[in-house]
Amino acid sequence: MQISQSTRSWITSPAYREIPEMTAGAAVLGFLPAFQDLSTEEIHLSVNEDGTLAAVHLLDNLPDHWVVERDEKGRITALKEGIIAGFMRQGRFYTRAQLSRLPWDS
Repeated sequence: MQISQSTRSWITSPAYREIPEMTAGAAVLGFLPAFQDLSTEEIHLSVNEDGTLAAVHLLDNLPDHWVVERDEKGRITALKEGIIAGFMRQGRFYTRAQLSRLPWDS
């Protein structure tokens, strides 16, 4: 699995372990919205415009080499084939299907 440098920086930072602004959904359990290129296994966390971790899957700050199309305002409207949404937790990428099959225990 190839983790991007920006994702690697987040995973090794204290902010990844704390993330106080992320208080809903999977992020509470440490699952962060991310994307993976199935052909290269490259992974990028979903980030806001200012580079902070996003609470939801956002296309806007994904790498240019994943982008197939943008609208007139420069927003991403299409990604290359094989880019999937999922979640990162403790350095591992989980697809939505894998996440749905995890045993949830308190």
